[in-house]
Amino acid sequence: MSSASENTSRLQRVSGTFQSILNFLIFSIPLIISIYWAFFNHLPVGFTDQLLPVPVNKPLSAMILFFGLVVSLILAIPALYGIFNLKNLFKLYRKKIVFSHKNAEYILRFGYSLIGWVAAKLIFIAFISAVLTFGNQYGERMIVLQFEFSDIAILVSGSVIVIISWIMKEAAIIKEEQKYTI
Repeated sequence: MSSASENTSRLQRVSGTFQSILNFLIFSIPLIISIYWAFFNHLPVGFTDQLLPVPVNKPLSAMILFFGLVVSLILAIPALYGIFNLKNLFKLYRKKIVFSHKNAEYILRFGYSLIGWVAAKLIFIAFISAVLTFGNQYGERMIVLQFEFSDIAILVSGSVIVIISWIMKEAAIIKEEQKYTI
């Protein structure tokens, strides 16, 4: 029996650690995005040409930097939504709640956040390419559409997580029904 209590204690510790990491990410992601765009014109070339879909060869105006920040938040929204739901899931695990409707709901929302992240990435790439080339002359402005193999993997992963959440929801229903069976 001590093995079960050790496992429960370990689950609570690990869940608390992940909850802290996820809390840190919730606050740091918007901050990092803001710092990135605030110092964009002063960043080394590797930080600007490899992270964006179009090359940026000149300093950007304050207006374009602001729109870059706003467009980047499109991509941050599903990521933050997913992280928020994972944090709440680990909060339940920390309270020793493993099979419940709430767990299944947080897992479902996380799966949807992955699917939403792929959609947001498509929108982000198109919008950020338009924003970054807005100051260019006509004929040099671009809208880039990009869909990669990793996006397919994320869509499949999100879909599998959604299906697992449905299974967990059914398991929670069965567990609840068994509680009242004599």
